[in-house]
Amino acid sequence: MVRVAQMYYRMELSQQQIGDRLGLSRFQVGRLLDRALREGIIQIEIVHPDARVVDLEDALRDRFGLEASVVVDVPPAMSERAARDLSRELVAKAAAGYLADLRPSGSIGVSWGRTMLELAGHLEPGWASPTEIVQLNGATSRSAQPTRATEIAERFGTTTGAQIRLLAAPAIVGSGELRRALEADHSVGETLAAARATSVAVFSLGILSQESVLVESGQLTDQDLAELRRAGAVGDVVGRFLRPDGAIASPDLDDRTIGVPLADLGKGRVSMGLAAGPGRGPIALASLRAGCLSVLVTDSATAAWVLAEGQPA
Repeated sequence: MVRVAQMYYRMELSQQQIGDRLGLSRFQVGRLLDRALREGIIQIEIVHPDARVVDLEDALRDRFGLEASVVVDVPPAMSERAARDLSRELVAKAAAGYLADLRPSGSIGVSWGRTMLELAGHLEPGWASPTEIVQLNGATSRSAQPTRATEIAERFGTTTGAQIRLLAAPAIVGSGELRRALEADHSVGETLAAARATSVAVFSLGILSQESVLVESGQLTDQDLAELRRAGAVGDVVGRFLRPDGAIASPDLDDRTIGVPLADLGKGRVSMGLAAGPGRGPIALASLRAGCLSVLVTDSATAAWVLAEGQPA
């Protein structure tokens, strides 16, 4: 009976194939499967892959004046790493679904990072017909660790048929003077202007840690990290670090950051932020207080933390 169950559910053989292998009739195989189910040898669990927590979605939308919120129900995991990976996958999949339902036809701005890479992998061919895909912030790596920003933009482009426009600059440079000089360059300046004009912006919310993609790609130095921690930074939105109240944590670092300013990010467009995994509550709340989100896609634990801890600015 156990062998029949394994062949049917794990090996995905038909009842006729099982019968041929074991010298049983199809009727006998069916009877054995029924008995295995009754005796608990086979246990069927129905899990909705797109399960959402509607009460948390409504509470976030009402409290923070969002156009929409998407909260996915993430089951408990054995470790923090497993919880992070599962949350990232489910949040990214939900964000891809929301975008497909939105079907934007204008230009789309995209940031980069692990959650954005996961989101890009869930995009189906033909999900929308935008005019252009534009990178929102600099991403040229300053270390041996690639940012994979180009891969993300290209996936958005190949699944929609849109042209892509990359921002050929690092996320953070050594001085404000260098940032202004780079932005004066024709190609960089044009891309930033196009990024400001996008009708939809999609970006992930990062936390301040050694595992941040900004640290791994060499955008932030140890001195930068120390300064941000002293300033009370809780994380970043397109490379711009925020305090819990939504204010810029380090004006000096912000002056050295290449990308769409937060004041522009939340104006006149759908601004969708993804917050996935443990520790994202503070940056999600700070982003809401900064007014740079119109849509929040997150996991149930992060949503519950934001509602328990925060009010609008």
